[in-house]
Amino acid sequence: MNLRHYGLAGSAAILGIAGLALAPTALSASETGAVASPTASAKALALVPAKIKARLDVRVAYRRYALCAASNITPSSKKTSINGTTYTLGTGLCPIVTGWTVYNKELQGTSPTVNGPSTIWSSFGSPTAFPQYSAETGWTVGAPVGRTLVIGTAPNTGMANFWGYPCVVTTPVNIGGTNYPMAACAGPLMENIDNRPVTVGTTMFTDGPASATIPVGLGKMTSGTLAGMEPFFINPFPRS
Repeated sequence: MNLRHYGLAGSAAILGIAGLALAPTALSASETGAVASPTASAKALALVPAKIKARLDVRVAYRRYALCAASNITPSSKKTSINGTTYTLGTGLCPIVTGWTVYNKELQGTSPTVNGPSTIWSSFGSPTAFPQYSAETGWTVGAPVGRTLVIGTAPNTGMANFWGYPCVVTTPVNIGGTNYPMAACAGPLMENIDNRPVTVGTTMFTDGPASATIPVGLGKMTSGTLAGMEPFFINPFPRS
């Protein structure tokens, strides 16, 4: 539900994508901690079109969205094609928050449409605190802890985008006696927020813990429409 929205890009720019798909081997649920249920994950994967024509039209809105910034992603056997390049899809468990978010309107306009109370978009925002999981602490509610890493092929060094992909509302997580709404989200691996592939050796920015097998984040962009805009997407609405 969009209450207000503003365009940050006057016109949509078509982005080409060269090919790369990478799916590091997933650990078991007991090793990675919080993962979406197989049923919810399958429903989220079913919402991702087999072919996506991605264009860039960055918008801002105040609404509910799934924030996967600190989530751990599990690769699946399913794939999608974005602007002609094939990517492996993964799934993750992401908290649902309400607030200002920045999203790609053109990407979210692809079929099938996500609407109604049982589905929701993954997106970026800057909440001061949100539910997050790590193997060391379990579920906690706290401020994000950003870090960088170099994207590689080994576990804990892969990358997932999850900006503007479909999610299914699933069972809440109870933290300290409070139920927090959650979503099972699906999205491509090794694809950046500009809808182009990231390559091994690229610096990645993430709020995910070091224990995450495939953390969610964005890779440093040295060319294209969004080059140099990493600080904005990392913290689009500066936290007080």
